[in-house]
Amino acid sequence: MKVRSLCKRIASLLLCASLTGALFTGCKKGDDLFPVIESPEGQTGPSETADETVDQTPESDVLQLNVALPYSDLTIQCLASMLYCKNNGLWDSSDTGLTIDTDYLSSVATNYVVTNIGCGSTGAVLDTVREWSGKDEIPDLFLAQDSRTIWKTGYAADLNDYLSENKYLNSQNVYTGALTADSENGVFYAVPHYCSAKIVMGNVEFIPSESGKLQTKNTTDDLKEYLEEIYVEYPECAAFASAYELIPYLGSAFNGDIPTSYMVYDEYSKDHDTAKNIINGASSYVRDFYSSSLAVDQIDGVDPVFSRKAALWVDSSANVRAWSEYFPGSLYLLHLPCDDASNVGVPYLSTYSLCVSKKSSNCEFASEFAAFISYDPDAQLLIYRLENMTGLMPLTRSDAVWDLISDDVLFGHMASDIRQTMDNAVYCPDSYDSKVFTRTNEYTAEFVKQDDDFDLEKCYG
Repeated sequence: MKVRSLCKRIASLLLCASLTGALFTGCKKGDDLFPVIESPEGQTGPSETADETVDQTPESDVLQLNVALPYSDLTIQCLASMLYCKNNGLWDSSDTGLTIDTDYLSSVATNYVVTNIGCGSTGAVLDTVREWSGKDEIPDLFLAQDSRTIWKTGYAADLNDYLSENKYLNSQNVYTGALTADSENGVFYAVPHYCSAKIVMGNVEFIPSESGKLQTKNTTDDLKEYLEEIYVEYPECAAFASAYELIPYLGSAFNGDIPTSYMVYDEYSKDHDTAKNIINGASSYVRDFYSSSLAVDQIDGVDPVFSRKAALWVDSSANVRAWSEYFPGSLYLLHLPCDDASNVGVPYLSTYSLCVSKKSSNCEFASEFAAFISYDPDAQLLIYRLENMTGLMPLTRSDAVWDLISDDVLFGHMASDIRQTMDNAVYCPDSYDSKVFTRTNEYTAEFVKQDDDFDLEKCYG
């Protein structure tokens, strides 16, 4: 089972919480449900290995901002110039991020310089940030794979002071759940930049010839019947590879149409019995796949996904583009199943967020740049226009941005479906930097092959 975990770690390199409930006081922006970020005096976060934030004392008239973002130099330059134009009355209101001339943006003289050292599309992991910090080369702003872990270990600055009056953070632009997922006890420590969803991927080579491909939205019964057909027609393949990875994301499927936290973690903290009932439904469903030989973790000692002998597997939509290259012309996508056909579905999303280094001397500008490129519709349109963002979804409500994403040949239809349920989304970890994510994967992988009852205490470690 641990081979699968190792493969997933390698794959993530190769392939490139539910709402926190924190509500804040202060002047409203947008609707009554949208949290306003307050900047209370003396508010601080944890600091296990924390470096003190450097005083905001620019050394010259030209501000230097070093970033680690998964974008080209052209995109970074255009974003920086767009921000300058909008802040200084130089933006033509007839232009958008889709129509603006990149040559014009590249020619704009700003009073700051933004340089990019780059990172993967799912952000920097903790080891990379540690390495940056150890060499005193940590960027002012960087995309993090797991912002909570980065903050907990003391590398990310608290952002309340810099975001409390930011004009891009309002209910017209932002999904509230994503924003509050990057906070703890009223402290905001990152700006959610974009997200991925947990989905089911399939190989068209193993579609049952009689029934055809399963519809994109399906029920738990539909999925099981589909797997049974695959097993009969293609006994040499794994109908569902490493199906245990489904368990943490099926809570809502077996709890009506109610957003249920990742691995019922929040529910368990409030009511052990209710949480156990929910997870028993999900775990029994998946465990039955194994007892019926519908789920297989390895074939001849090899992960069947990588050996192209898997019909279905669960993964992050962040890897859609990479899997489409590994399975050229053979990849198709399904939503996580619902137990009831009348359910609209609950997306399980993971955010990739922008952290500001505690060592930065430009925290204020770094925070402004982070909010701008994450929530300004023109900035987002420019990013999705210039970069291949297949499988990654915005956290802005902009119709224009979502319409552009919906045009994506491979992922557009699914993105449109997810958009309809974004306000019910469950935000959850998807990084081995997260102890909860790592422990959950390890426990569920062992659990499905044993006879004991699901033990949430063991799962949480």
